[in-house]
Amino acid sequence: MIGRGNYRHLTWVLSLAAGFLLTAVAPAAADGLGTFLTDGSLLLNARYRYEGVHQKGFARDAEAHTFRFRAGYQTAKVANFQALIEIEATGSLSSSFNDTVNGHTAYPVVPDPNNFELNRLQILYTGLPATAVTLGRQEINLDDQRFVGAVAFRQNEQTFDAVRIDNSTVPGLTLTYIYVNRVNRVFGERSTQGHFGGDMHLMNAAYDLKPLGKLTGYAYLLALDSAPALSTQTYGASLSGQQAFGDDMSFTYRAEAATQHPYASNPAHFGLTYLRGELGLASGIWSAQGGVEYLEGNGTSGFSTPLATLHKFQGFADVFLTTPRSGITDLYGKADIAKKGLALGPITGASLTGWYHDFQNPHGGSLGSEFDIGAAVDLGPHVSTSLTYASYSGVPGYASRDKIWLEINVKA
Repeated sequence: MIGRGNYRHLTWVLSLAAGFLLTAVAPAAADGLGTFLTDGSLLLNARYRYEGVHQKGFARDAEAHTFRFRAGYQTAKVANFQALIEIEATGSLSSSFNDTVNGHTAYPVVPDPNNFELNRLQILYTGLPATAVTLGRQEINLDDQRFVGAVAFRQNEQTFDAVRIDNSTVPGLTLTYIYVNRVNRVFGERSTQGHFGGDMHLMNAAYDLKPLGKLTGYAYLLALDSAPALSTQTYGASLSGQQAFGDDMSFTYRAEAATQHPYASNPAHFGLTYLRGELGLASGIWSAQGGVEYLEGNGTSGFSTPLATLHKFQGFADVFLTTPRSGITDLYGKADIAKKGLALGPITGASLTGWYHDFQNPHGGSLGSEFDIGAAVDLGPHVSTSLTYASYSGVPGYASRDKIWLEINVKA
């Protein structure tokens, strides 16, 4: 087992990735090394975002003008090896918000602090039959990101210092094992919440169960040094699919169940359940879904998903990033219209989406409700913009809030 301490983060990634890179280029020889380094591709991405927050209990509204810039390089693949390096800088053009480290606690939180870091440094090896091995600092998105995700919405995404092995020897079956040494969270290098260190084992198996859909089983074992209360072992399975009927209609569905218990140094005693069911219809440019998601709580602990892309679930207002100790039931509906391949001047694609959430305490009583609406426009292959609004109507203990985002993305 890798020892624990402050050296177990970037040093771990750099030393292992550098050693792996030397192994990679050695068999490639001079010509191969030249191809490896010169025939790759630049990675460039920039984002500007305005986020405004009006939240009950704060005399001032948050007004956050933030930006993110990423630049990197991905080599060509030579001798079954490919390398990638990417740096990321995030900053702000205003100070009227609490970014979680600037001390501006008179304002609501917008967790996009100024930060500069090595975002990704990874080596990919594909020389084993039907197997890919990825070593280093990397993005990880498993299944629909409910348990493990890169949190791409925030300016500083979540990355993982990890070794990942994907195998597809059996037709239709993808097996994934990931050992994670450190999670680099969205709060940045200066935050006391900026990292999870520990020993994390992520196992995921996805099988194409034709004609029903994709059957996925998973086991996520999290031993978190700085957050023992979040050290858990979670085991679950899901089935998701789509069935066509009629001339241009399809029926979509998802069913999922999981159980969670303490793990490693977690001193608590609990057994908690996660359940989710969703049904939907789609036809042409429109689709609609409705579902229910249940995360159990026992009055002391709530079902936790600390590595998830939480912004995707339970409303964009981000009220329930932590599951209430009594649990939560989210009854939700979503409808959207999306069209690609448009030719309306510079507009090549557009979408309009609305969500509604009714939050309930499983033991009785309301936890509020939320309405979200978002519009996005593609301006060719390199530029996109979006406008999103979220309104949460609260109850005692959960303050009402309204949030709005205006975003411009540019990519190479």
